[in-house]
Amino acid sequence: MSAEATTLPSHDSCVAVSRGPAVGLECRDIHKTFFARTAFAIQALSGVNLSVKPGDFISIIGSNGAGKSTLLNVIAGTFPVDRGTVLLGGEDITHVPEYRRARDIGRVFQDPRAGTAPSLTIEENLSMALRRGRRRGLSLGVNASRRQIIRAELCLVEMGLEDRAKTQVSKLSGGQRQALSLLMATITKPSLLLLDEHTAALDPKVAATIMGLTDMIVTERGLTTLMVTHNMELALQHGNRLIMMHAGRIILDVGPEEKHELTVPGLVQKFHEVAGKAFVTDRVLLAD
Repeated sequence: MSAEATTLPSHDSCVAVSRGPAVGLECRDIHKTFFARTAFAIQALSGVNLSVKPGDFISIIGSNGAGKSTLLNVIAGTFPVDRGTVLLGGEDITHVPEYRRARDIGRVFQDPRAGTAPSLTIEENLSMALRRGRRRGLSLGVNASRRQIIRAELCLVEMGLEDRAKTQVSKLSGGQRQALSLLMATITKPSLLLLDEHTAALDPKVAATIMGLTDMIVTERGLTTLMVTHNMELALQHGNRLIMMHAGRIILDVGPEEKHELTVPGLVQKFHEVAGKAFVTDRVLLAD
């Protein structure tokens, strides 16, 4: 299938990049228990059902222990399910190992250090990301063609990285490294992008920059995206849909029109109505 060319916002020395086909996700009756059959059993997911349309950008919120990150780990293949089915683009990937799912699923973690190789240069990291899912040789393969693609990607960040391609990643700031992680996760136009609190470890100004970059990449490349966050205001500002989790279940699913009208107090009230309790001491109330 040929990719449709999409020109991203102009920038000196930037070139057009292509948009990959958007693919939907479906989770059917997902169950996951840690330390099963012991006195310490934790039921992290309890009958989760989620249908994600191609191109959806869904914010996922909930209190600590609600099952948000566990859901992302199950989708990515990090944790096997106890029961249930995960489909990506109509294909059953429930028992597909994590390394094979990584060909189609991009992921950015909370820790800016988690998605990069610090001892390698910026361009070497991006070159590895370009070859995700392919047979790897001993060479990092930063040839002229890849170098052009890499420079175009770095232009998007607008943090001056386009002129620092040969800089070792360990010398970057947290924000720069997280921007690089985002580029690495999306450079091959994955079928699904998973964002696990990817701005939580950054200061507010840098976090806003990373969210702006996220919005641009997701929109321009038509990426199907799930974003876990504790920040309710962030969840309301970004994406076209919002789901709330509690005790391993999805208890609220808000579509575009209702989401546009919601406020943080209104969302808290909805949680109280659905779950029968209030958020009073959790980070989920943070809105700055």
